[in-house]
Amino acid sequence: MGTETHILHGDLRCMDTRDTRAEALAWRDGRLLAVGPRAAVTDAAGPGATEWDVGGATVLPGFTDAHQHPSLGALWGGALRLVPPAVTDLAGLLGALERAGKALEPGRWLVAQEWDEHLLAERRPPRRDELDAAVPDRPLLAMHYTCHRAVVNSRALAAAGITRHTPDPWGGKISRGFGALPDGLLIERAMCPVESLARRSLQALDPEGFITRLGAHHGALLASGITRVVDATVPVGLLGLYGEAARRGAVRVPTTVLPVSDRGYLEAPWDLVDTAPPGSLPEPLTVGPVKLCFDGAPVCALCLSAGQLLGIVARSWALALRQWSLDTVKTSLSVAPRLGRDFKVHTGIAMYPREEAEKMARALTDRGLGFAIHAIGNEAVDTALRAFTAAGSRLPGVARIEHAAFLDPTLPRRMADLGVAAVVQPHLVALPAVASAPTIPGMRYIPLRWLLDAGVRVAGSSDFPVAGFDPLDGVRTAVSRKTTRGDVYEPDQRVTLFEALTLYTRSAAEVCGCLGETGTLEVGKRADLVVLDRHLDEGSLSEARVRATVLGGSLAHGTLPPG
Repeated sequence: MGTETHILHGDLRCMDTRDTRAEALAWRDGRLLAVGPRAAVTDAAGPGATEWDVGGATVLPGFTDAHQHPSLGALWGGALRLVPPAVTDLAGLLGALERAGKALEPGRWLVAQEWDEHLLAERRPPRRDELDAAVPDRPLLAMHYTCHRAVVNSRALAAAGITRHTPDPWGGKISRGFGALPDGLLIERAMCPVESLARRSLQALDPEGFITRLGAHHGALLASGITRVVDATVPVGLLGLYGEAARRGAVRVPTTVLPVSDRGYLEAPWDLVDTAPPGSLPEPLTVGPVKLCFDGAPVCALCLSAGQLLGIVARSWALALRQWSLDTVKTSLSVAPRLGRDFKVHTGIAMYPREEAEKMARALTDRGLGFAIHAIGNEAVDTALRAFTAAGSRLPGVARIEHAAFLDPTLPRRMADLGVAAVVQPHLVALPAVASAPTIPGMRYIPLRWLLDAGVRVAGSSDFPVAGFDPLDGVRTAVSRKTTRGDVYEPDQRVTLFEALTLYTRSAAEVCGCLGETGTLEVGKRADLVVLDRHLDEGSLSEARVRATVLGGSLAHGTLPPG
């Protein structure tokens, strides 16, 4: 738009700490020139400015998605999606795999994604013998919707060297059948040898597809009002292709990438410690902290008392009777409880022993590298806080815990005292698995109210492709806490509309280290704006949609009426 001045009239929410409202704003050269009353902004802009007037519709700072996976989504985006309505049972899933395999040239990996046992009639994943019958002539990787487990066929296991004699890795499990033979389900770190082979194959054979799909995704981000994003899992081997996509204009939204090991995105990133850290990338890409993963999903690392475990069992059966479904009982049994030396019940998968987690934190800070930690369960969050303590004041940037989903009341205060931010995904409350999950006595799931009341900086995000990335969906779920069954899940953790909007604007920008550039509507900041199609309040929230997005002063999506 050159050096022209532009004025936008509407119901502006500046999203500062005072929830300042304004009637108009003006920008020039991509920066906000004036924000305030209509007459004052018009005077500041001077004659000849282009004017748009959206009436009483709400205008917000552009949304920041502090944790999603655009690059892996683009890499796998050409893969078969094993989701309803096309796939509702194992016969449909296996048939879809068989047809997709026959359509590929010989020897090429077949990659599929997004299967969810809760959405299959049989409520279980496919077995290796079933996968071999459907896809006998090529290696197959079918990724779970959480991206923390996968099912594979015999050819994929052979390519990765996984046999009945292969031990379970720390932080992973090779599911086995009769005679300890792997049955095709690989959980957490156990899937890394197969995932890395499939990823490199896709990267080598379909670079143009990656760039095309990434560009389309960025268009969709802008259509959702997202003007900044954090790509929370980028294998270092993918950075070169990512940079090429940026040079060719596919990366439109400013993006911070969090590097992970090229040996598998759940592996300990010692390769990043032992080699030179990732260098600079072409704009609008920047390199952020290294991503560490401290527990699994959906079976995360929890530490429970015996009373809590009994409470979960009791609530599971009560919920099963109310919903007339055993899904909730199966969910509670899947945590594989075991008694620890501390006489506490430990569940799920922890990726590192505590000593290795602290060693990794010190090694990264010794190299001048920051890190962000995936930690879902309370035990993993405790380990993460100990790792941040081990890093001390040398840690560059903001200390971030990604997810922080299952917390007891002590953890938010500890996070606040250490200055550790939480990057949460409110819309995950609306996943089907949550509707079949019992609450845990003495804990909360994605406890926004507890975190905010403790003074923790909380950033909103989507975790796409685990869930959709529309920030308004996240805002809606943060306010309502509605599950897919229409129940309100832990209603004491609901937040106000202003607090929910803050998660995706000011607070997200602060946690991502870009509050000086974006996140609020203030003079001098980038003209990153999202224009809604109506005045936004709790009554209109369910129907609100993005009408237009302005990125760096340019209309990047939608249309605006003349003033």
